Amino acid sequence: MRDAVGLLLQEAAERYILPRFRNLRDSDITNKTSATDYVTIADREAETWITPRLRQIVDCPVIGEEATATDPSLLAHAGDRQVWTVDPLDGTANFVKGNDRFCVMVSLVASGVAQQSWIWLPLKEVLFYASAGDGAHRVVGGVAQSVRAQATSTSFDALVGGGNVLGLRDPHRSEVQARLRALPGRRFTGSSGVQGCLMVSGEDDYMLHTKCTPWDHAPVDLMCREAGCHVAMLDGEGRFNAAQCGPLLIAANRQVWNHISQTVWRGGDVQAPVSEGAA
Repeated sequence: MRDAVGLLLQEAAERYILPRFRNLRDSDITNKTSATDYVTIADREAETWITPRLRQIVDCPVIGEEATATDPSLLAHAGDRQVWTVDPLDGTANFVKGNDRFCVMVSLVASGVAQQSWIWLPLKEVLFYASAGDGAHRVVGGVAQSVRAQATSTSFDALVGGGNVLGLRDPHRSEVQARLRALPGRRFTGSSGVQGCLMVSGEDDYMLHTKCTPWDHAPVDLMCREAGCHVAMLDGEGRFNAAQCGPLLIAANRQVWNHISQTVWRGGDVQAPVSEGAA
C-alpha cells in the first residue's frame, strides 16, 4: 500500500499541481473562510482525482479538505472504524505566492488514530511514509530509509520551530501569539506537512497548532510519533484523535515539549537544558 498511495500522490501532483505552480491565473484562485484562506483549481482537481482512487484501495469514507469545505458533515466520519483523510495541496498560500513549501498528504485512520500516512513533496520528489509500529521513512527513488527526530540543539534558546493560533480567542490568542513570536528560533513554514517532514528529519524542534483538522494533522501526528517525537494535545496531554480539533504540540522530545508547553501555552518558564535523547 505504501507504493500504491505514494504513486497516486505523485501522479496527482504531476497532473494537477506542478503545471499550475507559478502559473496560476487570478480566476484559478478563490478564498474560503478568510482573505488569506486560499483554494485553487489545483487543490480541487487533485482531490477530485485522488478520492475515488483511494476508495479503490480501501473502500471507506474519505475526508478531503475541499470536499469538507463544501460538506462539513464529512467530519462526522473522523472517528469511523476506517477512513481516509486527504489534503490535496497543503500550503496553498505558499503555492499561490510561488514559494516551494507545499505538499500532498493522505492518511488511513482507524477510530480516529492514523495507521498509515503519506506526505509527498512534489518539487523535491521525496515521499515521507509512516506505518503504526513500523517507524517513519523517507523514500527517494523507491528506496526507503528510516528517519528519526532529534533536537537541533541542547539549548532552549537555539530551538527552531513554529506554530499558529488558529481557533483561539482573545485574550489567550494574543498571549500565545506574542509568546510564539518571542521565541528565538521561531519561523513560519506555512504547511503542517512540510514542517512535519522537517521535524522527522531533525531540522525543526517543535510545531504548535491550536486548531487541528483530520487532513492536516492525522498524517503528521503518525509521522512524527513514529519518528520518535513527543506528540500530545495541550489540554490534558492526551493522544491526538482525528475527531478532535486541538490544540496540539509536537516536539523533538519530551523535554522540548515541556518547555514549549510551559513557556508558550501556559506562560511559565522552564530553565532545564534540552535532553539529546529521544522522547
